[in-house]
Order: sequence, then C-alpha cells, then structure tokens
Amino acid sequence: MTTTFERAEVENAFRHYFLTGPVHEDWAAWSRLFTDEATYTDHHYGVFRGPAEIQYFLEGTMSAAPHVYSPLVWYVVDGARVVYKVVNRADDPDPAGPPIEFPSLQVIEYAGEGKWASEDDWWTVREIRLFSERYAAARHRTGATGMLPMSRRDWGEWVDWARPAKEVDPSPSWLGRDVRPITRLGEMTRGVRHPRPAPVPQR
Repeated sequence: MTTTFERAEVENAFRHYFLTGPVHEDWAAWSRLFTDEATYTDHHYGVFRGPAEIQYFLEGTMSAAPHVYSPLVWYVVDGARVVYKVVNRADDPDPAGPPIEFPSLQVIEYAGEGKWASEDDWWTVREIRLFSERYAAARHRTGATGMLPMSRRDWGEWVDWARPAKEVDPSPSWLGRDVRPITRLGEMTRGVRHPRPAPVPQR
C-alpha cells in the first residue's frame, strides 16, 4: 500500500532538508533526516545505506572540497518525490570574476514524519573535471595559494528561501573534527561500489 502525503508536508520537509544540508552544511544532522533503511545513491561513488554511511560519505567528500557550495536552481514536488537541481559552485578567486560551477540533479523520496527514504545524485565526471581544471586555473591566474577558501558569495536568484538568512561564516559539520577527506574512489571504505564496465579491447 502506497502512503500519500499532503503537498504542504512534503514541501515543508524539503525546505528543512535543503536548509539543513546544502545551505547550513550540517551534514551530520542532514544524514539523520534519512530513515534507518534509506539508500543514498551517488552514481560515481556508490550506494550508502542508513544515516551513518550517508554521513561518512557526505562529510568525507564535502571536506575534500571546502570551496564548493550548492545553490538551488529549481525543484518539483510530485507526490512523495522531489526532483531538484543545484549548481555546485566555487567563487572565483578574483572577486570580479564569475563563479565556476557544474550542475547536478537529485531525486529524493519522502518517507513521512520529516524523514527521507532515498536520494539519487546525478552528475558527470567530465563536467567535474572541467570544473576542477577551471578552478585550478583561476587560482593560478590570481596567485592564490594555501588552503582552499570557504567563501559563499553568490546563492543565485532562483529560489529565495534556499540561502542563509544572513551573512555568516560557513561552519560545516566536518570542520574541526577528525574527518578524512575523500578525493578518489579508492579512498571510499564504506558503501557498495557500482561495478565498472570492462575496458574495450583495442584492435
């Protein structure tokens, strides 16, 4: 039997979900918004089950890219499902320069009582590589050195509620804790990896 939810309940739960995670970057609290049986599927890094694995994945990958934040471009509520698009954005080291970004699409399923049953993330490796190259080139061009900044200058004009209420310094949940950044697929020690296709033999 499929449970139905009022649109207002799903909409309010999504707002809380997005503000907790991408806006305020409390990935520990955000992970607890998933049910114990939830699945989080990243189509590069694999499938993570339950709040503990989801938190491990998010804090590991987010701490590896502290310069990246995710303004909300649009979202659609359809029954218990929400589909939303973000741009994964980094501010140009030159304050006069445009942001550097790549898009991703997310599909989440509401489970009731403010919790979520699943999330599927879709992005392409080629786009993130181009993003990384452009950001590295911008840092080189401006002479930027040292740690990657956590600036969050431009949340866009798309969704008015999906931004910090005021200018505050970012304080992601991994900051100041012993969280090992994950930069490569081989560093991921939890979750289930997708099988990789065998290489095509060269003629």
